[in-house]
Amino acid sequence: MGVMARNRVVSIIIVIFLFPALASSVSASTGSMVTAGSGGVAIIGLPGHQGDTVSFSSLIHNDGDVSGTAFLRLNSSNQTYSGEEMIIEPGSSREVVAQFLLSEIGLIDVYWEVISNDSLVSENLSGLSQISINSPQELGVEIIDSDWNSADGLTVSFRTILGEGRNRLASIEVTGYSGSNSQLLQSFESQLNPGIRQFTLSLGSPTISSMSIRAIPQGWVSSGESFDEITVSSPIISGLVEIISVTPNTPTAGDTVSIDVQISNSGTDTINSGSVRLISSSTGIVLADLPSSSIQTSGEMLLTFTVQSWPVGNPVDIRAEWYTDVLISDYDSSIISNNVVPNSGAELPWVTIGVGGIIGLLLAIAMRSASKGSKKSTSLKASKKYEKSKKESDESDEKREVNCPQCNRGLLIPKSYSGRARCAPPCSTEFLVDPENEDDEEVNVEDIEIDDEVVPKENTKSDNLISKSKDDLLECPSCGQMLKVPLSKRPATARCPACRSEFEALEG
Repeated sequence: MGVMARNRVVSIIIVIFLFPALASSVSASTGSMVTAGSGGVAIIGLPGHQGDTVSFSSLIHNDGDVSGTAFLRLNSSNQTYSGEEMIIEPGSSREVVAQFLLSEIGLIDVYWEVISNDSLVSENLSGLSQISINSPQELGVEIIDSDWNSADGLTVSFRTILGEGRNRLASIEVTGYSGSNSQLLQSFESQLNPGIRQFTLSLGSPTISSMSIRAIPQGWVSSGESFDEITVSSPIISGLVEIISVTPNTPTAGDTVSIDVQISNSGTDTINSGSVRLISSSTGIVLADLPSSSIQTSGEMLLTFTVQSWPVGNPVDIRAEWYTDVLISDYDSSIISNNVVPNSGAELPWVTIGVGGIIGLLLAIAMRSASKGSKKSTSLKASKKYEKSKKESDESDEKREVNCPQCNRGLLIPKSYSGRARCAPPCSTEFLVDPENEDDEEVNVEDIEIDDEVVPKENTKSDNLISKSKDDLLECPSCGQMLKVPLSKRPATARCPACRSEFEALEG
């Protein structure tokens, strides 16, 4: 009994000496991590798709007397993910988070636990969570339409298509191509919602022949490639102008003439408003001018011009020109016109010529009647007169050359002609021709004595020249020159100012 009592005393003494040390040791490990709130973990980012990253989060509380550290660790299929270590003050609560990559498709188990290297951790800060991983979301791009005109440049409309699931961030890239060269036309990021979203972009006027649009996932994985492309062409401004009709069909100089002109758009872009003008090709004078409205692709417009005074010439060459900011198109036309040649610029005195012709005809009949029944011999003087008359007739067929005062072109006209002459197209300049200076011997007609039997046939034929028409214009029977002899003055004897031939102008 004495021995046992002695041992008890010794044990009590040892406990008394060791108690301060034990107390110090317990007080140094009083950091204690316990569940805060409802406990367990929360998974952020579901529904999840393959390639996504979800977050596991747990709220813990330090129930101890000193600060402590803690972090969250995840394990699944031999994959381990650890979150950031957090410092938790005594009596405070903090959230520990760990990221988890969804690399598989289907239902998976994830074991989670809170770890502390310097504090006690409650057994409730661990567990097993089961999550479902879906296939990657689909992301598509589809170009709807494009338009390229000179006013607005190149405009493209497209849409993105995002499959069912989460909202996604994507980068949109628009690239243009010209041969083997490419250029990035526009790039931007957009937050996409599941479904369809439409975009319209203005791209200016790049030098390209095709373009593509690509949608690139940012921080996630999509199924398939998000890409579309189209061929584009810069606007073509092209039009046609054409003279359709001329009224009257054969105008005369000085007439009021109506001309129909058609303009049409044969390009791929709208032709802006402008003007159409008619110009004399020989002089450059604007004959008429009208405004033109804007014309859409494949559109056309008819314009009616009025030329107040038709220019001189045959044919008359005119040009139609269509302008906006630049020359769109032009058209040349040669229009046949009536070419009336006046006698020295004044109308012939048809009344005087007619009266004189009748008197001369009566005198000739009287002279022939007086000489019937008697045979006259041809005197030497008459022979000389006849030879001289024949010589003059031959000389009337000769030509001489005069130069146009405008273009200096050499023109051949009858040697004895004087009056107005017109240069050949396109010059068509009118000018006066003076008679050639020659000292011709005068012939006295009354002194000619010629027997009817020896009069040459050529002279007889010349006396019987006749030209007929049903209007005021007729042709010279010798040279074909168009002359004006009013019907009211016929019958009459006329002289061609070009070849000097006399003939009878009759109606018929």
